[in-house]
Amino acid sequence: MSTFFSKMLAMLIIIAVCPFSLYATNFTVSLKTDLINKMTAAKPGDTVIVKNGTYNWGQIAFTNLSGSSKSAWIVLKAQTFNGVIFSGNTYLQFGGYHLLITGFKFTNGNAGLNDVIQFRGGSGGNVALAYYCRINNITIDNYNSDSTGCTATPTAITDTLNRWVSFYGRHNRMDHCTFINKYNGGPTIAVMYDSANYPIGGYSTYHLIDSNYFKGRGWQGGNEGETIRIGLGSMSNNDGYNVVEHNLFQYGTSTDPEIISNKSNLNTYRYNTFKDLDGGITMRQGRYNSVYGNFIIKTTPNTVTTNQYGIRLIDKGQKVFNNYIEGINTNYNSTNASIGPIYIYSGQAPGEGYTVPIPGYYSADSCIVAFNSIVNCYGGAGIQIGYNHSNKGLNAPYKPQGLVIANNVIKMTKGQAIAVDTTTDILTIDTVDGHRIPDSLPVTYFAEGNIYNAAKGLGFTNTKGFTSKTLTFGTRTNGVLAAPTALKDAAINSLNYDSLLSKVDAFGVTRSTTYDVGAVEANGTGVNINIPLDSSMVGAGMPISILPISLISFTSVEVRGVLNLKWQVDNELNIESYHIEYSNNGVDFNSIRLVSSQNIVSYQQTLQSSNAENNYYRLRILSKDGTSTYSNIVLISKKSDVAQLSLFPNPSRGNMTIMANHISSNSQILVQDYLGRTIKTQVIQNGMNAVNVSGLQSGSYRITLVENGIVGNGVPFMVGK
Repeated sequence: MSTFFSKMLAMLIIIAVCPFSLYATNFTVSLKTDLINKMTAAKPGDTVIVKNGTYNWGQIAFTNLSGSSKSAWIVLKAQTFNGVIFSGNTYLQFGGYHLLITGFKFTNGNAGLNDVIQFRGGSGGNVALAYYCRINNITIDNYNSDSTGCTATPTAITDTLNRWVSFYGRHNRMDHCTFINKYNGGPTIAVMYDSANYPIGGYSTYHLIDSNYFKGRGWQGGNEGETIRIGLGSMSNNDGYNVVEHNLFQYGTSTDPEIISNKSNLNTYRYNTFKDLDGGITMRQGRYNSVYGNFIIKTTPNTVTTNQYGIRLIDKGQKVFNNYIEGINTNYNSTNASIGPIYIYSGQAPGEGYTVPIPGYYSADSCIVAFNSIVNCYGGAGIQIGYNHSNKGLNAPYKPQGLVIANNVIKMTKGQAIAVDTTTDILTIDTVDGHRIPDSLPVTYFAEGNIYNAAKGLGFTNTKGFTSKTLTFGTRTNGVLAAPTALKDAAINSLNYDSLLSKVDAFGVTRSTTYDVGAVEANGTGVNINIPLDSSMVGAGMPISILPISLISFTSVEVRGVLNLKWQVDNELNIESYHIEYSNNGVDFNSIRLVSSQNIVSYQQTLQSSNAENNYYRLRILSKDGTSTYSNIVLISKKSDVAQLSLFPNPSRGNMTIMANHISSNSQILVQDYLGRTIKTQVIQNGMNAVNVSGLQSGSYRITLVENGIVGNGVPFMVGK
């Protein structure tokens, strides 16, 4: 037996003799002091319920350090969803570990200069930050602050800057929340970094922002109108590792062009939908970020110059792929090809090293723009390569170097396909050492496989890597216009982009052997896991079940005739009980034990093992509304050739090796994150198998064996930086 499995076995034996805490208490409060006192003293598993009503409580601030990343939630919830309304000048600040706040609504009020919800237990110096905390099913509607501290009107230009949600600490999550009509200044959502010694001592945050609905953004004051800002310009060298995914942004009229503004490194923006908006996604500062699988759709393009665009790239190493951008108007009436669905900036400093203070723009060196679909767009150019800021009075002489522009489709109803900045740079004096900034190099890029159809043609004379074809997009299917047949199997060097695309398209289906050009694979296989979102899919109250359970793992190990079953869960608020079911053939199951829900994270049950050759176990999870869901099936076999997995190195920073013994010929592994989501699958064979995990963010994962449809035990592993 491997050392790893010996340790796992020892841990399970320890678990069998160490009972879990089964005590959890519910408290119902209707006074602010009671809420604060109960939440401060609550233990993991406790729930504080605020009685339905409307409350104007001013500052609500508490800290609870009783929990941990793996403990049961400490819950603060409304008696019923949206049944508790915070108004007036109420705002919420909380710090500690594993706090879950759900079901509240903020409306008919304003928080002045304070953030409405803050992931730390107060303001100023020594306050506790939030770790592994979560807000869920929160609604903030017209909770705006103006310069006099009064509620603003929708048409006001209000210069009081505050945020509706600000993230501090690490490993926090915001999901299934709704934000309606923020029209005063300050980002709607901001991830903050505190580092007095920046750039030394910065920390990674690992936040998750998913499944939220952002409706309306009416800020008319120019800057400070972002919907989501990740990081700070003054500290943009922090490695964030944040994920923004499956969010819907709709109907915004902000004069700030940045709907999403990235200002830190190594973040991921994926599977979001932007409908009928002015503005776009901006990699403003920070490096090595990924932007993929997003849908940016303008169904009724304006006929005037606007702030519309798709994705702006500033600074080094950004990866932009599998995005679908339709119908946006970048510069409808102008002959100046200065902006476009995708545009890539020149810089006031080259994209190497870091300068303190950070300049306005770093050049977007070493960026990859591949397999994107630009469909029926208007204006200057589909892709702008290099952008000189001289029209803003800025000198940005450093043009982007080392770009990859590959296998994109560009259909421009008005304008040209490509524009490249060839302007002559203005020499300036470096104020630090008195030396002149030298003339920068011209734009350098590698292009292949791009197909275009534009009213004004390609736009420049170097046609290498760009092919003109007649492109007519068809009927809308799965939320996007059907791609023309000219794109089918037309990608150049598909295999070179496997590690970038993970072999999938914007919908998350597997691409064919030779990829289609653009974001959508016409003959992709598998089920769509990502389509353009609408308001019935995300936001507060969607799905209707306030907190559906997440079964993180279900495992079993037999030790000397005693079977230890263990499962870990998340979001257990609506669960009635767990039924352990047994089968000797993997098909016909009967309940053998009922375990009542105890509002904890980890469960463990001990059973006498069966003498049958094959023994199958699963959980039937019964919700309070009477519905049931099932876990994976685990197999305990008396055979000597039972399947085994071991892996090394662990932690890993790139490639892992999996040693598989006694597995069947149709086996595969699932690589899953800490939320139980499958990130990749791979067929494996007996013996040694290489698995590439270099694209995963740092954190905890699990590799699980699947044989003949039966899901085996998961083996945990870590990915390091």
